[in-house]
Amino acid sequence: MFQIARLEDPNVKILPENLGKPRLTAITQVIEDLYVDKVVKDLGLVVTLYEIVSIEGGTVYPGEGSAHFHVVFKAVVFRPFVGEVLEGVLKKSDRKGLYVHLGFFNDVFVPEHMLQEPSAFDEEEQLWVWNYQNSRMFMDLDEPVRFRCSSVRFPEQPRNAKALDGNSPQLGRTYEGNFAPMVIVGDVNADGLGLTSWWQQETE
Repeated sequence: MFQIARLEDPNVKILPENLGKPRLTAITQVIEDLYVDKVVKDLGLVVTLYEIVSIEGGTVYPGEGSAHFHVVFKAVVFRPFVGEVLEGVLKKSDRKGLYVHLGFFNDVFVPEHMLQEPSAFDEEEQLWVWNYQNSRMFMDLDEPVRFRCSSVRFPEQPRNAKALDGNSPQLGRTYEGNFAPMVIVGDVNADGLGLTSWWQQETE
């Protein structure tokens, strides 16, 4: 789920008003502002800065006043591996599937073909229902849900709102309708997956 990644930024800029600070302090602040809680394409969500590995340069360009550094650093990154089982909370359902959030990461989508079989969408309740042994198992909102990571995708930023409206959720739209730079596609079609309450009941 979490890994330590080595990153490199050849142009970390320290503004003139921050040049009086210790170099490591000033560079750490800039790195955290640029990367923490941001998605690095094809890598994952940067959770925190782990360490500064090296700092080179300090060039000040004429007429600008800022100092520019080449920085190598390590960061803790969130990116689940394919097949990893995670637990979140079900936030929304529609005919396309389920939208799950993990607290610190909200862009998890379970498409309808990756739900338990057989499942159907209840139009009146606006919820998915697993038809299990003559019982209707509703996937209620705000309930804990366990899923398996099927893939991690890094959609391209659409050029306009119209393009975003046409995208399916797994291609870059959150359950709130905003662009998602990283999307976890989940699968709940297996024993132990889906609402955790289902399996607790069965154990009892």
